[in-house]
Amino acid sequence: MIHLERLTKDYGPGRGLFDVSFDVLPGSIFGFIGPNGAGKSTAIRHLMGLISPDTGRASIGGYDCWKQSSDVKRLVGYLPGEISLPAHLTGDQVLDLMMKLHGASGKRRDELLRRFPFDTDTRVRKMSKGTKQKLALVGCFMKDAPVYLLDEPTSGIDPLMQERFMELALEEKARGKAILMSSHHFPEMEKTCDRAALIKEGRIVVETDIDELIRSSRKQYRIELGQDAQAERIAQQFGMTRHGRQVEFITSEKLTLNAVIQVLAECDVRAIHSSSDDLEQVFMHYYMEEESP
Repeated sequence: MIHLERLTKDYGPGRGLFDVSFDVLPGSIFGFIGPNGAGKSTAIRHLMGLISPDTGRASIGGYDCWKQSSDVKRLVGYLPGEISLPAHLTGDQVLDLMMKLHGASGKRRDELLRRFPFDTDTRVRKMSKGTKQKLALVGCFMKDAPVYLLDEPTSGIDPLMQERFMELALEEKARGKAILMSSHHFPEMEKTCDRAALIKEGRIVVETDIDELIRSSRKQYRIELGQDAQAERIAQQFGMTRHGRQVEFITSEKLTLNAVIQVLAECDVRAIHSSSDDLEQVFMHYYMEEESP
């Protein structure tokens, strides 16, 4: 449903997109992960037909995003990374305008407002960042489109609203929607995405299933032993960092958890602590690895 094929937009040294390719199928959520300036928003703007590629192609539903942008926009619910709405209008007036533009139903609007409640009589210029984000979320999903392009969808909203957004995203996925989501909020990516791509300086670092991405990461462990001599022996044997009776290590192809456990079976082990096995750890692992000489 969403297709990028060797898309390139060169803005200068390290800026833009370079040979980016991926697909998002109906009934799936694709996570786009990377630091600010990595190219996430640039890719989404290409998909919306707002900018043209130097080379390559972006398409949605078989329509070329640049050459057939009107057809593409009919298929897409779009949430930009920077919310810019008419400051003089109230929330109700903004949603009225969006309903007319998209042919949205009042029933769906009411359902979304119950999920993301705010004072719709307030003018946009007086809204907080979180309230503007909720207004934009309601406006985006009110369209009930087959494709959603979401750039930092939970920016500025509280944890409860983040949970409600994740519930909504999973419901839309179950209805067969194709969703591309750029985000810095790792828990929502872990809980909702089927696949993810890590992008740095406009290039894809890795793209794979989200579970495989997490499984392939290196893990950090801290082991507390009952005797100084045991901690010293294990630290020397495996080249670990030692702090008194505690040793620390990061798993690798040469240093596996199984190998360490075999030695620990003969020791007085008081505690084993592991780093959280989450997407943020994976993100840091890949980016630190890419930056190392």
